[in-house]
Amino acid sequence: MSSRTTQSRRKKRRSGSAPMPMAGAGLMRFFQDSSVGIKVGPITTVILSIALILIVLLAWAGVFSWLFTPSGG
Repeated sequence: MSSRTTQSRRKKRRSGSAPMPMAGAGLMRFFQDSSVGIKVGPITTVILSIALILIVLLAWAGVFSWLFTPSGG
């Protein structure tokens, strides 16, 4: 009878329906498996945020003012 319970425990563990362990590693596995959507790495996030900051600073300095001035005509 013990071989059946051992086998069913293995199947539960492999299928993912077993309860999560209380350790932090189990929580990380849980959140990594359930994440959906766009995945952006940390380097891409830093580069995009620096680019946004530069664009805002340049716009504040008036570099893009030529876009909004009416053309003489």
